Amino acid sequence: MAILSAPTTNLGWGERLKLRLSAIVWFLLTLGFLLGLPVLLDVHVLLIVAVVVLALILTLPAAWLVRRLFAGQRRQSRLWSNIKAFLALAFAITGLIAAPLYYLALRTDLTPLTVPQATLSNGKKTVVFQGMMHIGSEGFYKSVVYDLEAALSEGYSIYYEGVRGDPAGDKWFSETLAGGGDLNSNYETFGDACGLQFQGPYFQLLAADMKARPERHVEADVTTADMMHEYQRLMDTDPDFAAAVEKDKPAPADSDEADQTTQMLDWLAKATPGQRKILGLACRGWMTMLLSAKTAPSALDPIILDFRNEKLAERITAGTNDKIFITYGAGHLPGLLDDLQKSDPAWEIKSLKWMRTIETPEDLEGQI
Repeated sequence: MAILSAPTTNLGWGERLKLRLSAIVWFLLTLGFLLGLPVLLDVHVLLIVAVVVLALILTLPAAWLVRRLFAGQRRQSRLWSNIKAFLALAFAITGLIAAPLYYLALRTDLTPLTVPQATLSNGKKTVVFQGMMHIGSEGFYKSVVYDLEAALSEGYSIYYEGVRGDPAGDKWFSETLAGGGDLNSNYETFGDACGLQFQGPYFQLLAADMKARPERHVEADVTTADMMHEYQRLMDTDPDFAAAVEKDKPAPADSDEADQTTQMLDWLAKATPGQRKILGLACRGWMTMLLSAKTAPSALDPIILDFRNEKLAERITAGTNDKIFITYGAGHLPGLLDDLQKSDPAWEIKSLKWMRTIETPEDLEGQI
Protein backbone atom coordinates (compact mmCIF):
# COMPACT_ATOMS: atom_id res chain seq x y z
CA MET A 1 0.00 0.00 0.00
CA ALA A 2 2.97 2.33 0.57
CA ILE A 3 3.75 2.08 -3.11
CA LEU A 4 0.23 3.14 -4.06
CA SER A 5 0.32 6.17 -1.80
CA ALA A 6 3.82 7.35 -2.73
CA PRO A 7 3.81 10.88 -4.16
CA THR A 8 4.18 10.91 -7.92
CA THR A 9 6.65 13.80 -7.66
CA ASN A 10 9.25 11.31 -6.37
CA LEU A 11 8.81 9.10 -9.45
CA GLY A 12 10.81 9.32 -12.63
CA TRP A 13 9.20 10.42 -15.89
CA GLY A 14 8.98 6.80 -17.05
CA GLU A 15 7.04 5.74 -13.98
CA ARG A 16 4.75 8.77 -14.24
CA LEU A 17 4.05 7.90 -17.89
CA LYS A 18 3.18 4.34 -16.91
CA LEU A 19 0.78 5.59 -14.25
CA ARG A 20 -0.92 7.91 -16.70
CA LEU A 21 -1.23 5.20 -19.33
CA SER A 22 -2.56 2.83 -16.68
CA ALA A 23 -5.18 5.41 -15.66
CA ILE A 24 -6.26 5.82 -19.30
CA VAL A 25 -6.52 2.04 -19.76
CA TRP A 26 -8.62 1.64 -16.62
CA PHE A 27 -10.84 4.54 -17.70
CA LEU A 28 -11.45 2.90 -21.08
CA LEU A 29 -12.07 -0.50 -19.50
CA THR A 30 -14.53 1.01 -17.02
CA LEU A 31 -16.30 2.94 -19.78
CA GLY A 32 -16.59 -0.22 -21.89
CA PHE A 33 -18.00 -2.08 -18.89
CA LEU A 34 -20.58 0.62 -18.10
CA LEU A 35 -21.70 0.71 -21.74
CA GLY A 36 -21.72 -3.05 -22.13
CA LEU A 37 -23.44 -4.02 -18.88
CA PRO A 38 -26.95 -2.84 -19.93
CA VAL A 39 -26.59 -4.79 -23.18
CA LEU A 40 -25.69 -8.00 -21.37
CA LEU A 41 -28.54 -7.55 -18.89
CA ASP A 42 -31.01 -7.01 -21.73
CA VAL A 43 -29.85 -10.14 -23.54
CA HIS A 44 -29.90 -12.43 -20.49
CA VAL A 45 -28.60 -12.34 -16.92
CA LEU A 46 -26.79 -15.64 -17.55
CA LEU A 47 -24.52 -13.78 -19.95
CA ILE A 48 -23.15 -11.88 -16.95
CA VAL A 49 -22.47 -15.20 -15.24
CA ALA A 50 -20.66 -16.43 -18.35
CA VAL A 51 -18.47 -13.30 -18.38
CA VAL A 52 -17.56 -13.79 -14.70
CA VAL A 53 -16.71 -17.46 -15.25
CA LEU A 54 -14.57 -16.69 -18.31
CA ALA A 55 -12.77 -13.89 -16.46
CA LEU A 56 -12.06 -16.22 -13.51
CA ILE A 57 -10.63 -18.87 -15.83
CA LEU A 58 -8.27 -16.35 -17.44
CA THR A 59 -7.31 -14.49 -14.25
CA LEU A 60 -4.37 -16.61 -13.10
CA PRO A 61 -2.54 -16.80 -16.46
CA ALA A 62 -3.23 -13.10 -17.13
CA ALA A 63 -1.93 -12.03 -13.69
CA TRP A 64 1.15 -14.23 -14.12
CA LEU A 65 1.88 -12.69 -17.54
CA VAL A 66 1.52 -9.12 -16.26
CA ARG A 67 3.82 -9.77 -13.31
CA ARG A 68 6.29 -11.42 -15.69
CA LEU A 69 6.36 -8.45 -18.07
CA PHE A 70 6.28 -5.54 -15.59
CA ALA A 71 8.69 -5.40 -12.67
CA GLY A 72 6.52 -2.87 -10.83
CA GLN A 73 3.67 -5.34 -10.68
CA ARG A 74 5.87 -7.86 -8.91
CA ARG A 75 6.18 -5.46 -5.98
CA GLN A 76 2.46 -5.92 -5.35
CA SER A 77 0.86 -8.90 -3.64
CA ARG A 78 -0.33 -11.79 -5.78
CA LEU A 79 -3.85 -11.36 -4.40
CA TRP A 80 -3.98 -7.72 -5.55
CA SER A 81 -2.56 -8.72 -8.96
CA ASN A 82 -5.25 -11.37 -9.35
CA ILE A 83 -8.04 -8.98 -8.32
CA LYS A 84 -6.88 -6.38 -10.86
CA ALA A 85 -6.54 -9.02 -13.57
CA PHE A 86 -10.05 -10.32 -12.89
CA LEU A 87 -11.58 -6.84 -13.00
CA ALA A 88 -9.70 -5.91 -16.17
CA LEU A 89 -10.75 -9.12 -17.90
CA ALA A 90 -14.40 -8.81 -16.81
CA PHE A 91 -14.53 -5.18 -17.95
CA ALA A 92 -12.80 -5.95 -21.26
CA ILE A 93 -14.97 -9.00 -22.08
CA THR A 94 -18.15 -7.05 -21.30
CA GLY A 95 -17.07 -4.18 -23.54
CA LEU A 96 -16.01 -6.48 -26.37
CA ILE A 97 -19.34 -8.33 -26.35
CA ALA A 98 -21.28 -5.06 -26.60
CA ALA A 99 -18.95 -3.32 -29.06
CA PRO A 100 -20.44 -4.84 -32.26
CA LEU A 101 -23.92 -3.71 -31.22
CA TYR A 102 -22.75 -0.15 -30.61
CA TYR A 103 -20.95 -0.20 -33.95
CA LEU A 104 -24.13 -1.28 -35.75
CA ALA A 105 -26.16 1.38 -33.96
CA LEU A 106 -23.64 4.08 -34.89
CA ARG A 107 -23.51 2.80 -38.46
CA THR A 108 -27.26 3.26 -38.76
CA ASP A 109 -27.07 6.85 -37.48
CA LEU A 110 -23.80 8.05 -39.04
CA THR A 111 -24.17 6.49 -42.51
CA PRO A 112 -27.94 6.25 -42.98
CA LEU A 113 -29.52 4.25 -45.75
CA THR A 114 -31.27 6.56 -48.23
CA VAL A 115 -33.47 6.28 -51.30
CA PRO A 116 -34.02 8.86 -54.05
CA GLN A 117 -37.04 10.91 -54.95
CA ALA A 118 -36.30 11.94 -58.52
CA THR A 119 -38.35 14.15 -60.84
CA LEU A 120 -38.05 13.03 -64.48
CA SER A 121 -39.37 14.87 -67.51
CA ASN A 122 -39.20 14.88 -71.30
CA GLY A 123 -40.84 18.29 -71.59
CA LYS A 124 -44.27 16.74 -72.10
CA LYS A 125 -44.70 14.43 -69.14
CA THR A 126 -43.47 14.68 -65.57
CA VAL A 127 -42.72 11.58 -63.53
CA VAL A 128 -41.86 11.72 -59.84
CA PHE A 129 -40.07 8.49 -58.95
CA GLN A 130 -40.15 7.75 -55.22
CA GLY A 131 -37.64 5.06 -54.31
CA MET A 132 -39.07 2.60 -51.83
CA MET A 133 -38.03 -0.14 -49.42
CA HIS A 134 -40.47 -2.87 -48.49
CA ILE A 135 -39.63 -2.47 -44.78
CA GLY A 136 -38.42 0.73 -43.16
CA SER A 137 -39.04 3.29 -40.44
CA GLU A 138 -42.47 4.71 -39.76
CA GLY A 139 -41.34 8.28 -40.39
CA PHE A 140 -40.21 7.40 -43.91
CA TYR A 141 -43.57 5.91 -44.89
CA LYS A 142 -45.49 8.81 -43.36
CA SER A 143 -43.39 11.23 -45.44
CA VAL A 144 -44.10 9.22 -48.59
CA VAL A 145 -47.85 9.17 -47.92
CA TYR A 146 -47.77 12.94 -47.30
CA ASP A 147 -46.09 13.43 -50.69
CA LEU A 148 -48.61 11.11 -52.35
CA GLU A 149 -51.53 13.11 -50.94
CA ALA A 150 -49.93 16.35 -52.17
CA ALA A 151 -49.38 14.81 -55.61
CA LEU A 152 -53.01 13.68 -55.82
CA SER A 153 -54.15 17.22 -55.02
CA GLU A 154 -52.01 18.45 -57.93
CA GLY A 155 -53.58 16.06 -60.42
CA TYR A 156 -51.01 13.25 -60.46
CA SER A 157 -51.82 9.61 -61.06
CA ILE A 158 -50.11 7.20 -58.66
CA TYR A 159 -48.35 4.13 -60.06
CA TYR A 160 -47.77 1.45 -57.41
CA GLU A 161 -45.20 -1.32 -57.36
CA GLY A 162 -46.42 -4.78 -56.49
CA VAL A 163 -46.33 -7.90 -58.61
CA ARG A 164 -49.96 -8.86 -59.14
CA GLY A 165 -51.14 -12.37 -58.47
CA ASP A 166 -52.19 -14.70 -61.26
CA PRO A 167 -53.17 -18.34 -60.68
CA ALA A 168 -51.05 -19.33 -63.67
CA GLY A 169 -47.86 -17.93 -62.12
CA ASP A 170 -48.38 -17.72 -58.36
CA LYS A 171 -46.84 -21.11 -57.54
CA TRP A 172 -43.82 -20.44 -59.75
CA PHE A 173 -43.34 -17.00 -58.20
CA SER A 174 -43.54 -18.33 -54.64
CA GLU A 175 -41.02 -21.12 -55.28
CA THR A 176 -38.62 -19.17 -57.53
CA LEU A 177 -38.61 -15.63 -56.12
CA ALA A 178 -40.37 -15.56 -52.75
CA GLY A 179 -38.43 -18.32 -51.03
CA GLY A 180 -41.35 -20.72 -50.93
CA GLY A 181 -43.66 -18.45 -48.92
CA ASP A 182 -45.81 -15.36 -49.10
CA LEU A 183 -43.51 -12.41 -49.84
CA ASN A 184 -45.54 -9.86 -47.87
CA SER A 185 -45.68 -12.16 -44.83
CA ASN A 186 -41.91 -12.60 -45.03
CA TYR A 187 -41.46 -8.82 -45.09
CA GLU A 188 -43.78 -8.34 -42.11
CA THR A 189 -41.97 -10.99 -40.05
CA PHE A 190 -38.54 -9.57 -40.87
CA GLY A 191 -39.70 -6.02 -40.21
CA ASP A 192 -41.10 -6.98 -36.81
CA ALA A 193 -37.78 -8.56 -35.83
CA CYS A 194 -35.91 -5.40 -36.85
CA GLY A 195 -38.21 -2.93 -35.14
CA LEU A 196 -39.30 -1.65 -38.56
CA GLN A 197 -42.58 -1.45 -40.45
CA PHE A 198 -43.90 -3.11 -43.60
CA GLN A 199 -44.94 -0.58 -46.21
CA GLY A 200 -48.34 -2.12 -47.03
CA PRO A 201 -50.52 -0.76 -44.20
CA TYR A 202 -49.40 2.83 -44.77
CA PHE A 203 -50.90 2.93 -48.24
CA GLN A 204 -54.27 2.17 -46.64
CA LEU A 205 -54.25 5.80 -45.51
CA LEU A 206 -55.14 6.55 -49.14
CA ALA A 207 -58.03 4.05 -49.17
CA ALA A 208 -60.71 6.72 -49.29
CA ASP A 209 -59.17 8.38 -52.34
CA MET A 210 -58.63 4.99 -53.99
CA LYS A 211 -62.36 4.32 -53.63
CA ALA A 212 -63.44 7.76 -54.80
CA ARG A 213 -61.00 8.02 -57.74
CA PRO A 214 -59.81 4.53 -58.67
CA GLU A 215 -58.55 5.72 -62.06
CA ARG A 216 -55.88 7.78 -60.29
CA HIS A 217 -54.43 4.73 -58.48
CA VAL A 218 -52.79 2.30 -60.88
CA GLU A 219 -51.29 -1.11 -60.09
CA ALA A 220 -48.50 -0.60 -62.57
CA ASP A 221 -46.51 -3.78 -62.03
CA VAL A 222 -46.58 -7.02 -64.01
CA THR A 223 -48.26 -10.25 -62.94
CA THR A 224 -46.63 -13.40 -61.63
CA ALA A 225 -47.63 -15.10 -64.91
CA ASP A 226 -45.94 -12.34 -66.94
CA MET A 227 -42.70 -12.91 -65.03
CA MET A 228 -42.98 -16.67 -65.38
CA HIS A 229 -43.46 -16.45 -69.13
CA GLU A 230 -40.49 -14.09 -69.50
CA TYR A 231 -38.40 -16.42 -67.35
CA GLN A 232 -39.31 -19.39 -69.54
CA ARG A 233 -38.64 -17.39 -72.71
CA LEU A 234 -35.16 -16.42 -71.54
CA MET A 235 -34.40 -19.95 -70.38
CA ASP A 236 -35.27 -21.19 -73.89
CA THR A 237 -33.57 -18.44 -75.91
CA ASP A 238 -30.67 -17.13 -73.82
CA PRO A 239 -28.05 -19.77 -72.91
CA ASP A 240 -26.09 -17.28 -70.76
CA PHE A 241 -29.18 -16.51 -68.69
CA ALA A 242 -30.00 -20.20 -68.28
CA ALA A 243 -26.43 -20.99 -67.20
CA ALA A 244 -26.34 -18.09 -64.71
CA VAL A 245 -29.67 -19.12 -63.16
CA GLU A 246 -28.53 -22.73 -62.83
CA LYS A 247 -25.26 -21.63 -61.23
CA ASP A 248 -26.96 -19.32 -58.69
CA LYS A 249 -29.83 -21.69 -57.91
CA PRO A 250 -29.89 -22.12 -54.12
CA ALA A 251 -29.80 -25.56 -52.62
CA PRO A 252 -33.21 -26.74 -51.41
CA ALA A 253 -33.78 -26.01 -47.75
CA ASP A 254 -33.53 -29.12 -45.60
CA SER A 255 -35.65 -29.95 -42.57
CA ASP A 256 -32.97 -28.69 -40.17
CA GLU A 257 -33.04 -25.21 -41.74
CA ALA A 258 -36.83 -25.15 -41.57
CA ASP A 259 -36.69 -26.19 -37.90
CA GLN A 260 -34.15 -23.44 -37.16
CA THR A 261 -36.41 -20.84 -38.78
CA THR A 262 -39.36 -22.06 -36.72
CA GLN A 263 -37.28 -21.98 -33.54
CA MET A 264 -36.12 -18.44 -34.30
CA LEU A 265 -39.72 -17.24 -34.80
CA ASP A 266 -40.79 -19.00 -31.60
CA TRP A 267 -37.95 -17.32 -29.70
CA LEU A 268 -38.88 -13.94 -31.15
CA ALA A 269 -42.47 -14.37 -29.98
CA LYS A 270 -41.25 -15.05 -26.42
CA ALA A 271 -38.43 -12.49 -26.37
CA THR A 272 -38.39 -9.85 -23.64
CA PRO A 273 -38.65 -6.15 -24.57
CA GLY A 274 -34.94 -5.79 -23.86
CA GLN A 275 -34.04 -8.70 -26.14
CA ARG A 276 -36.24 -7.33 -28.93
CA LYS A 277 -34.57 -3.94 -28.52
CA ILE A 278 -31.11 -5.49 -28.88
CA LEU A 279 -32.20 -7.56 -31.87
CA GLY A 280 -33.72 -4.48 -33.51
CA LEU A 281 -30.52 -2.45 -33.11
CA ALA A 282 -28.42 -5.24 -34.58
CA CYS A 283 -30.85 -5.93 -37.43
CA ARG A 284 -31.17 -2.26 -38.47
CA GLY A 285 -27.40 -1.86 -38.49
CA TRP A 286 -26.94 -5.06 -40.47
CA MET A 287 -29.56 -3.95 -43.01
CA THR A 288 -27.89 -0.55 -43.36
CA MET A 289 -24.53 -2.20 -44.05
CA LEU A 290 -25.93 -4.84 -46.38
CA LEU A 291 -28.14 -2.58 -48.48
CA SER A 292 -25.56 0.22 -48.68
CA ALA A 293 -22.92 -2.10 -50.10
CA LYS A 294 -22.46 -2.59 -53.82
CA THR A 295 -23.59 -6.09 -54.70
CA ALA A 296 -22.95 -8.18 -57.77
CA PRO A 297 -25.87 -8.45 -60.21
CA SER A 298 -28.24 -11.33 -59.60
CA ALA A 299 -28.82 -13.96 -62.26
CA LEU A 300 -32.54 -13.12 -62.00
CA ASP A 301 -32.10 -9.37 -62.54
CA PRO A 302 -33.34 -9.67 -66.16
CA ILE A 303 -36.69 -10.77 -64.65
CA ILE A 304 -36.80 -8.85 -61.37
CA LEU A 305 -35.47 -5.55 -62.72
CA ASP A 306 -35.07 -5.33 -66.51
CA PHE A 307 -38.38 -6.90 -67.55
CA ARG A 308 -40.42 -4.92 -65.03
CA ASN A 309 -38.60 -1.67 -65.90
CA GLU A 310 -39.39 -2.17 -69.57
CA LYS A 311 -43.09 -2.76 -68.88
CA LEU A 312 -43.26 0.23 -66.52
CA ALA A 313 -41.67 2.48 -69.16
CA GLU A 314 -44.21 1.25 -71.72
CA ARG A 315 -47.06 2.04 -69.32
CA ILE A 316 -45.71 5.56 -68.67
CA THR A 317 -45.34 6.23 -72.38
CA ALA A 318 -48.83 4.96 -73.18
CA GLY A 319 -50.51 6.66 -70.21
CA THR A 320 -52.85 9.58 -70.86
CA ASN A 321 -51.97 11.54 -67.71
CA ASP A 322 -48.94 13.81 -68.14
CA LYS A 323 -48.22 13.81 -64.37
CA ILE A 324 -47.33 10.50 -62.74
CA PHE A 325 -46.03 9.70 -59.23
CA ILE A 326 -44.34 6.29 -58.97
CA THR A 327 -43.57 4.32 -55.80
CA TYR A 328 -41.08 1.61 -56.79
CA GLY A 329 -37.98 0.00 -55.36
CA ALA A 330 -35.03 2.40 -55.57
CA GLY A 331 -33.03 -0.06 -57.68
CA HIS A 332 -35.47 0.37 -60.57
CA LEU A 333 -34.65 4.06 -61.20
CA PRO A 334 -31.50 3.73 -63.41
CA GLY A 335 -33.03 1.04 -65.62
CA LEU A 336 -36.35 2.87 -65.91
CA LEU A 337 -34.62 6.06 -67.04
CA ASP A 338 -32.64 4.10 -69.64
CA ASP A 339 -35.83 2.51 -70.99
CA LEU A 340 -37.62 5.87 -71.18
CA GLN A 341 -34.66 7.40 -73.03
CA LYS A 342 -34.76 4.59 -75.60
CA SER A 343 -38.20 5.77 -76.67
CA ASP A 344 -37.47 9.49 -76.18
CA PRO A 345 -33.91 10.79 -75.55
CA ALA A 346 -35.40 13.97 -74.05
CA TRP A 347 -36.13 12.19 -70.76
CA GLU A 348 -33.81 13.41 -67.99
CA ILE A 349 -33.65 13.91 -64.22
CA LYS A 350 -34.78 17.44 -63.37
CA SER A 351 -34.37 17.28 -59.60
CA LEU A 352 -33.26 14.80 -56.97
CA LYS A 353 -33.53 14.54 -53.21
CA TRP A 354 -32.70 11.76 -50.77
CA MET A 355 -34.83 10.33 -47.98
CA ARG A 356 -33.70 8.26 -45.02
CA THR A 357 -35.41 4.88 -44.75
CA ILE A 358 -34.07 3.34 -41.51
CA GLU A 359 -33.65 5.02 -38.16
CA THR A 360 -34.05 4.15 -34.49
CA PRO A 361 -37.74 4.20 -33.49
CA GLU A 362 -38.70 7.10 -31.27
CA ASP A 363 -39.68 6.27 -27.71
CA LEU A 364 -41.05 9.51 -26.27
CA GLU A 365 -42.45 9.95 -22.76
CA GLY A 366 -43.93 12.84 -20.86
CA GLN A 367 -46.15 13.84 -17.97
CA ILE A 368 -49.51 15.54 -17.85
